[in-house]
Amino acid sequence: MAISPMKPMLKQARSEKYGIAAFNVIDYNSARAVVDGAQEMSAPIIVQLSVKTIRLWGFKPIADWVRSLSDSVDVPVALHLDHCKDLGVIRRCIDAGWTSVMFDGSALPFQENISQTKLAYELTMAAGVGLEAEIGAIGGTEDDKFVAEDEAILAAVDECVEFCQHFPDLAVFAPAIGTAHGVYKGKPKIAYDRLAEITSSVDIPIALHGGTGLSTEQFSRCIQSGCAKVNISTMHKLQFIDGFADLRKQKPDLGEPIPFIEAQYELMKKGVKEMIALFGSQGKA
Repeated sequence: MAISPMKPMLKQARSEKYGIAAFNVIDYNSARAVVDGAQEMSAPIIVQLSVKTIRLWGFKPIADWVRSLSDSVDVPVALHLDHCKDLGVIRRCIDAGWTSVMFDGSALPFQENISQTKLAYELTMAAGVGLEAEIGAIGGTEDDKFVAEDEAILAAVDECVEFCQHFPDLAVFAPAIGTAHGVYKGKPKIAYDRLAEITSSVDIPIALHGGTGLSTEQFSRCIQSGCAKVNISTMHKLQFIDGFADLRKQKPDLGEPIPFIEAQYELMKKGVKEMIALFGSQGKA
């Protein structure tokens, strides 16, 4: 199946109250684990990449990886650019075949965020590519962005409504609701009431950032409240490392690389399948 657009996937997920996993992949083996896991679970999936990962491997090689993987399965696979502030990078992703991108203007004052997001919105609408946009300040570390926990700012409901009125065809909207990127230092404090107010006022699928470390109950409450895109980055990255490290501990004298790559793939794929089952998207392809 050709690489799929993200917007219709997420509209259906919000309507039917399940979540679609969006994994930040690291390399071809990581992307292979995500797509193959989705195929085994008959689930739609989002392969997304950070700007620094794209700069490491290149726009065309990554698009070619995901295109070839998508062509080999019969589940919808979207290719998404995660947190990006650079319109030049967004243009290059569109030209290379990304089906959706995220412009992150959340660090800007509200009105400036609107004006800058408008540039990305016009660009993506002209290209037929989905756009994700964000307001509020999501705590933790993501790519080269760090927001201290005490500096995280929940998205205001009235600002969410105003923001989305400017961009009615957003593929997905990411308001800060108390989750955080990276590993949680304490129990996540999700503003469920705020999320419910936003989703009752905004008819656009919501993205849940900072998914790693949330409990089954927390995932369920967020998804039932309209979070259709669920980002998983830190967990996948740790499994990428642990797949190698665990086998090294078991077989310290093993000098053949292929078993390490296979162990890494299997651990990451296991994690992908677990998240798909947890988010309720199994069998939704």
